[in-house]
Amino acid sequence: MKKRLIYILITLLGGCLLSIGWPTNTLPFLLFIGLVPFLYLETFFSKKGRGKFYGLYTYLGLFTFNLLTTWWVWNASAGGAVFMLIANSFLMLIPFLLYRVTKRLIGQGRALFFFIVSWLTFEYLHFRWGLAYPWLTLGNGFATSPNLVQWYEYTGALGGSLWILSVNAFVFNSFSKFRKLTTAAVVVLLVAPILWSSYLKNKQSFCFQTHEILVIQPNIDPYLKFESETKRAQIDTFISLCKSGITESTKLIILPETALVGNMNEKFIHQDYGVRRLKSFLANHPGVGMLVGASTHRFYEDGEELPPYPRYYEPADKYYDSYNTALQIDADGKTSTYHKSKLVPGVESLPFPSVFRKFDNILDLNLGGVSGNLGKDPSAKTFHYTLAKNTKLSIAPLICYESVFGEYVGDFVQQKADVLAVITNDGWWGNTPGHKQHMHYARLRAIEFRRYVIRSANTGISCVIDDNGKVLNQLGYWKQGYLKVKAPKLTYETFYSKTGDYIGKVAVYIFLVLGLSIIVKWINQQIS
Repeated sequence: MKKRLIYILITLLGGCLLSIGWPTNTLPFLLFIGLVPFLYLETFFSKKGRGKFYGLYTYLGLFTFNLLTTWWVWNASAGGAVFMLIANSFLMLIPFLLYRVTKRLIGQGRALFFFIVSWLTFEYLHFRWGLAYPWLTLGNGFATSPNLVQWYEYTGALGGSLWILSVNAFVFNSFSKFRKLTTAAVVVLLVAPILWSSYLKNKQSFCFQTHEILVIQPNIDPYLKFESETKRAQIDTFISLCKSGITESTKLIILPETALVGNMNEKFIHQDYGVRRLKSFLANHPGVGMLVGASTHRFYEDGEELPPYPRYYEPADKYYDSYNTALQIDADGKTSTYHKSKLVPGVESLPFPSVFRKFDNILDLNLGGVSGNLGKDPSAKTFHYTLAKNTKLSIAPLICYESVFGEYVGDFVQQKADVLAVITNDGWWGNTPGHKQHMHYARLRAIEFRRYVIRSANTGISCVIDDNGKVLNQLGYWKQGYLKVKAPKLTYETFYSKTGDYIGKVAVYIFLVLGLSIIVKWINQQIS
């Protein structure tokens, strides 16, 4: 019993260190030792000859980490939260199990290297499958300390993951016979990136043009905003806030995700009450454009190719798709749409439908908005505004969850986005760390692409973030108001914007090659 208690305390220590180091806490240096207890636990089990229990105890610690950092999902759905905690903890466990297996075949040093590669492979693939969930990518842990990771413009957040994993491996290995060497390596690994970051922070971004952008935060309860009787009142609120904040210098107005409710038909979008009201307001302010979130749908015509899982509307005998949409209204009244591409699993998309449709009622989160299996655009789409006096401004219309996907944000930058705009509706989390984490992650996108990030939230946190990841101005949770933002038009292309998650790609390649060689070695051992 005493030994079991020790095992539990060790694994809980790892989970607690990781969670205390995670945003919105301000102790990211704990992440550099947060994985050590799990690695030490494997050594402990191996010496005691009880390795078959290693996975169980490690899973407990990883579950603790997931629970303490993302417990707030429970506010939306108990079933969805439980599934997410169980599944993500299991996926995090896989690199540790691979470390244990390979250690016996290739030794501790090379097994630690394979552990690092395995974890990076896991994170890279976790960006790209039906249950994509990059929220707890280790590199996101520095979101509240952007001064430490200005070099993300070269590596993206996976560079931070590599940093954390490498330091943890060397700290753990410092207990070996090469203690002095590994201790020196730890010092270099910690200090060198920080010095590099300090150098990059002092570099100047050159800009010859600045635009005033009006950011609206209406502060409407997300669980009430989709009731039909409140639609006109919400539009009145938007117009009132726009009137209060607009000036002669204003070039663009940004309204939050799903500001326009009612699931409007895109074929008749110009007839929608909300769109007509907003266009009428803009007509009185020449040279001003608008970015606004909306719930929309479109019907597929007979003979038109259908997506894999469209919705069916029986009265009209037609298939259709609903969308979480960003709507562009140019200064001349012309409109364009972008449909959210990175959909929230279990909320806006149903991966592996043949399996998960059986659990739809359990897993479906209540975002107070558009949900179900939504349609999406196949790729990013930057909005290019033509404003007063032939002024040009290009905006990346990121919708909520999309701002967590670094490489995908880069697709907008490749389409010449000058400013990153995040329209979101974070109120369904309540006043928890959830909406704060989401905002802080956007600070990493600002660094990766050296672009200003403008966030318009239905309620907290609307803000402006400069190209060094510093929050310049913000409206907090459950506050109604507006921000007048001076956003420079930045066009510099970072190394990361050109290459994407190359660290993840290299990790996958090494994982496959090294994994195959380990398998071959194991087979040879069995034969001999």
